[in-house]
Amino acid sequence: YVQITLNGALLFDSGSADLKEDAMPVLDQVGIILERYSESIIEIEGHTDSVPINSKEFPSNNDLSDARALSVFYYLMAVTNLDPAYVKHSGRGEYVPIADNSTEGGRALNRRVEIKIYNSLSDY
Repeated sequence: YVQITLNGALLFDSGSADLKEDAMPVLDQVGIILERYSESIIEIEGHTDSVPINSKEFPSNNDLSDARALSVFYYLMAVTNLDPAYVKHSGRGEYVPIADNSTEGGRALNRRVEIKIYNSLSDY
């Protein structure tokens, strides 16, 4: 697969799954790219850092990461011609870090959305 990684701070305010207005032009461009691969499986994954969240809306990082992946999914479905049958979405919580969660910089890197475009020949 080919992966596009989007910084969480670009897309969302802290503790929120509502897309920022500034994120929409970026996602519009990502949508144009994804439409070139509309026959491939596309997976949208939400990721968080390891700092626990416990709000009324999001009782855990799993809930927050799910909601963020779903927000990106809904936005892309609204602005592209992608077939939702080919687009998966999932929340990965804090379980797949790409950096050290003991530093603010590392936590910032871990708060992200990854979009994976699978080769049509793979078993995904």
